[in-house]
Amino acid sequence: MKLKKIVQLSVVIFTVFFYFFNSDSIVNSVKEGMLLCFDTVIPSLYIFMVLASVLSEFENADILSFPFVPLFRLLNITNRRIMTYCVLSIMGGFATGGYFLNRIDNEFCCEKNFKCILLLLTSNNSPAFIIVATGLKILGSLKTGILLYLSVLFSCYATAFILSFFIPYSDTQTPCNNKTNSPDISRAVKSSVNGILNICGVVILAFTACKVVSLYIHFPAVSAAFSVLCEVTTACSNICALYGNNLYLICTAVTVFPLSAYFQMKSFDKNNSYSFKILFLSKLLQVPLCISFLRIMVNIFPVSSTVYAAGDIQVNSYWHSPHISLYLMVLSVCFVIAFDKKTGVFTKLHK
Repeated sequence: MKLKKIVQLSVVIFTVFFYFFNSDSIVNSVKEGMLLCFDTVIPSLYIFMVLASVLSEFENADILSFPFVPLFRLLNITNRRIMTYCVLSIMGGFATGGYFLNRIDNEFCCEKNFKCILLLLTSNNSPAFIIVATGLKILGSLKTGILLYLSVLFSCYATAFILSFFIPYSDTQTPCNNKTNSPDISRAVKSSVNGILNICGVVILAFTACKVVSLYIHFPAVSAAFSVLCEVTTACSNICALYGNNLYLICTAVTVFPLSAYFQMKSFDKNNSYSFKILFLSKLLQVPLCISFLRIMVNIFPVSSTVYAAGDIQVNSYWHSPHISLYLMVLSVCFVIAFDKKTGVFTKLHK
């Protein structure tokens, strides 16, 4: 314990001195990180976090998990509300996954090993990032982005299924007494604002670390590997600049669990209920599975990727037009509000 405190204190002291000697670079990197959050993170994630939060509080939202019921049954997940939270977490990526993990922890009494399986299911990049940013904007092919996202999704559930044999857990998923049944829009907005502030903080920190470290590492491959461990947007940009259209390296980058994603999800884990060690270790299995799935699908559905020059990569623009996903989310919210069994509009008219 003393050694841990000494290491933490040493890191803080080193960071302070490092800042004084590199203040200009750090200030500029923070400004770029804030601009990244202003242009991409907030417009893309905030609306989905609010809508997903409101949608999850309606009883009829469980219909969203219906297509995935056989898959969840294989993992011994029987509660439809937990299934719905896992499905909704797919739409928003790591931040939304962390939010719904916190909801599960507050609303259900689940054992620790079962929470590990849920953590594996909800820890993925959003479809908006993989399909639009990585596929369309970087690789120049929407079809490639779709195949890449399907590979990540399949490998995620395959990893959880395989590890479920080595992580014994019971199917006890008992609701707690503190569950709120009625929708609360103000609570959803408040939690989304707090969540988006946490996300922007960790994104700026990871982005700054990648930028500053790249000034001292004169080996591009090492700098790219470091960015993969820190922040996925910078990682994809660096990989494309160094290796062109190497689809499998990009596949690795979007599958790995970076530090920025860890801090995003950890910010929602207020009770320290989830063990992220298993999640980090699971990526050693998920990465080769994802590459294998992608290899199979590329052979079945051939794709051609056009990678732009390094100076023309505009990764920041991928968040600006998630129109289809937004429309689907709005329609889902309207459907659930209208047909909810307890508070739905049609239910009240029928009474």
